Amino acid sequence: MREALAQYPGALVDAAAMTACELLENAIKYGEEVPAARAIVFTLSLVEGSVDIVVVNGCTDRSSVDRLLCRIQSLRDASNKAELYVERLQELLVGPSESANLGIYRIALEGGFALDATYADEVVTVTATRRLYG
Repeated sequence: MREALAQYPGALVDAAAMTACELLENAIKYGEEVPAARAIVFTLSLVEGSVDIVVVNGCTDRSSVDRLLCRIQSLRDASNKAELYVERLQELLVGPSESANLGIYRIALEGGFALDATYADEVVTVTATRRLYG
């Protein structure tokens, strides 16, 4: 990752590396082998002035996928992503859970990546996109 993006500003490279780590960690934690996705697939691409990071994995836990899709939609709709991050931290203070689920918020807030996700045939595809400049 760092080699592929070596010509770009360090802050972008760091943000992309963090984003890739968070998405892959989620795929490893929550993913499973399904007929349409026998393994996790990771793609890094530079397209039309943007860096795209895509992670694909299988998942049969629909409620987990729904939470992910809801969080991503909330982030897409939010005018202030920091407020959502702080809200999640406050939820964890009141009722700690097994999984903090802060990675998606970090990607949007700290990494500056826009997120999108789809779910079909028990396959989750999460795409993180950020402009290379500006």
